[in-house]
Amino acid sequence: MEHRTRPPLALLALASLLIAAPLASADTLEKMPDINRAKPGSEFYVHGLSMSQVEKRFGAPKHKQAPVPAVGTRYNPPITRWDYPQFTVYFEHGRAIHLVKDHKRVE
Repeated sequence: MEHRTRPPLALLALASLLIAAPLASADTLEKMPDINRAKPGSEFYVHGLSMSQVEKRFGAPKHKQAPVPAVGTRYNPPITRWDYPQFTVYFEHGRAIHLVKDHKRVE
């Protein structure tokens, strides 16, 4: 008669944790709200807007930075920055690519 040995209980528990952990964390990440990203339709969503559309929506910026010239090839387009009192809008080739809200610095 053959005698089989069972794996230790601790080994089974570890294996079940290793299998379940990625599933639980993926579930958690999907349900977390992304409160820092402007969604299409929100007031701060500007992706793809022209400079004139951004100015029409938010008014004249406090300061317009000159475009940072492209360095090297066409894969480094010039980036223009407009500073508003509470946020900054970044443009590439005259189209908005990001709006970044200003936050107080923690010192």
